[in-house]
Amino acid sequence: MRLFGVSLGEGNVKVGDVFTFSLPSRKTCPGASSWCWDYCYAYRYERCRPGCQDAYERNLSLSRDTGKFIRTLIGVLPRIMPCFRIHVGGDFYSVEYVHAWQRICSAFPQVKFWAYTRSWAAPELRTALEGLRSLENMQLMASTDPAMPLPPSGWRVGFVDADPRAQGMLCGEQTEQQESCLACGYCFQRSEGDVIFRVH
Repeated sequence: MRLFGVSLGEGNVKVGDVFTFSLPSRKTCPGASSWCWDYCYAYRYERCRPGCQDAYERNLSLSRDTGKFIRTLIGVLPRIMPCFRIHVGGDFYSVEYVHAWQRICSAFPQVKFWAYTRSWAAPELRTALEGLRSLENMQLMASTDPAMPLPPSGWRVGFVDADPRAQGMLCGEQTEQQESCLACGYCFQRSEGDVIFRVH
């Protein structure tokens, strides 16, 4: 769905009937490891679907104008929605961009936002990300992989099953115990507990 220059995903089989926002992978992923570059599902998806890649590039262009980005998202997002997934592809790439999402999430206190990020590994973004994840309606999980250290204490962690340190609940959607992320709610309804994803 494209409205006023922003492209929103309207859900899929995995996440369910959930609005999503994405950016181009790799160029917006300052915390990505070599392992992530090799196995990134979003990058593969973007290469197979040029339309998605174009939409994500438009989103990136919009996001660089912080004020316009905040106004646009607050203006187009539905007031009534259970949750919102930030970054099916892409990641938090700058302090200004993180602060923009903090403003957007704060404007929708009734909505559960969630995201997974490797940008916690970028020291210049850590403080801003701590501010974002402090919001009551935001669940920001630290993604990691075998090539990365463990995130700081206090963060919920999104592991991959290839990581020998992995602990937590196996993704309910991937194990087919839940129909979708929306039906499960583990990652965005809870405030604690790690999750393990199968590499795909």
